Amino acid sequence: MLEIDDLEVRFGHVHALRGVTLEAARSEVLVLIGPNGAGKSTVLNSVSGLCEPSSGRVRIEGADLTGHSPREVVRAGVTLVPQGRRLFGSMSVRENLELGAYTHKGERNAQAKTVNKIARWAEFFPEVGQRLSTQSSLLSGGQQQIVAIIRGLMSEPRMLMMDEPSIGLAPIVVKRIGEEIRRLNRESGIGIVMVEQNVEFALTVADRVAILVHGRVVHVAPPAALRDPALLAHYFFGDASAPPPTGGKT
Repeated sequence: MLEIDDLEVRFGHVHALRGVTLEAARSEVLVLIGPNGAGKSTVLNSVSGLCEPSSGRVRIEGADLTGHSPREVVRAGVTLVPQGRRLFGSMSVRENLELGAYTHKGERNAQAKTVNKIARWAEFFPEVGQRLSTQSSLLSGGQQQIVAIIRGLMSEPRMLMMDEPSIGLAPIVVKRIGEEIRRLNRESGIGIVMVEQNVEFALTVADRVAILVHGRVVHVAPPAALRDPALLAHYFFGDASAPPPTGGKT
């Protein structure tokens, strides 16, 4: 269980997060949606140690991660797959994956463990597993996204966070990435917390959806409850402080 409790983040005079409280179980895919500038990526960056909260707590399985360095957060079992994939294009797929195991460097049998982990995920994602020696820049956008996901998995996370995994991908590829994310959660027991701008994709992939507006969580619901266009328009384009239409619950 990942717990985010009353998280506040400020960047100078900008109040980016205002008391964000969320929970994500390892058995689910939780997707954060909302207008641009709502604070969605800031939630992931705060959990992963890339920015320091002004107040509030972050916990994984009860262990406090608040204010810990990114390396410490990864060691505790929470890994971020950044927006835009950020692979080293001149390096092979295998070399990119080896970088994902950096936190285990120096451990006993670290090299053998890395080889075994690559073999495991190469079998789980065979399309990429067959291209381990291929230069990463030569892969399709969807294949590169899967490599970025596997690189995150190399640190053996209990919770994997993804920042807009659909960005820059064709609709048919987005659909396949969504299917792979669902399969990963169901078959591996790794929880997924994801930020998405593609609302239709988010509603397809998620078990639960949290809407953020102006740094606040204003609505959490199963995706079926958010397929009302009027409700989405209310939160994305209307006054989120006003009651939602048709008696929706905040």
